Amino acid sequence: MLRTSTLLVTLAIAGCGGAPTPPQEPPRPAPIAAEPEPEPEPPLDDAPMLDVIAAQPTEILLDGKPIGTTPISGRKVAPGSHEVTFVDPERGNRTMMVTLEPGDAKTVQSDPPPSLVEASGGATGDKQGEKK
Repeated sequence: MLRTSTLLVTLAIAGCGGAPTPPQEPPRPAPIAAEPEPEPEPPLDDAPMLDVIAAQPTEILLDGKPIGTTPISGRKVAPGSHEVTFVDPERGNRTMMVTLEPGDAKTVQSDPPPSLVEASGGATGDKQGEKK
């Protein structure tokens, strides 16, 4: 009986190791990293560019919307036809049409019309051909 008791005590001690270990799952293969898609090259920026200049600082409207005061340089616009309006409260607005294709760069320039004095060459009161 001593042998049986010893055997039972030995088995009991051996079984006290805690919870039985769960069966191990077979190792999963490491995920294969997919090769990243190459980033698309940025499209060439072929937006037309517009420069607007005038002799005096002048408010500018592009297609009826204010875009700033001259000089305006490198303004990107959509391809097509556009109205460029030079706002001049004294002499009246001047509007010009400009057509731009993709990749175009154009300059719109407006100088105010000459005054009557400038157009006549200056008013001196002297008549040409008159002897003094």
